[in-house]
Amino acid sequence: MKDNRGKGMDQLDFRLILAFTNAYSSLYREGLISQEQLESVLILLDNYHKFTAEELENKLKKIFPDIPE
Repeated sequence: MKDNRGKGMDQLDFRLILAFTNAYSSLYREGLISQEQLESVLILLDNYHKFTAEELENKLKKIFPDIPE
């Protein structure tokens, strides 16, 4: 019996990364975030698998320090 959980998770990961990339790109186009912030987020998204959820949250807080918690 073949296990498809890994493939499904890869597809989910891809869709989530694509959604985040599109959302942050839209924020940049609307002038709501800087090019530097966009680039930082894109690098973070490219390497998301290296971090825990808490680490990702902390890194996003550093990229966007003016956003209230």
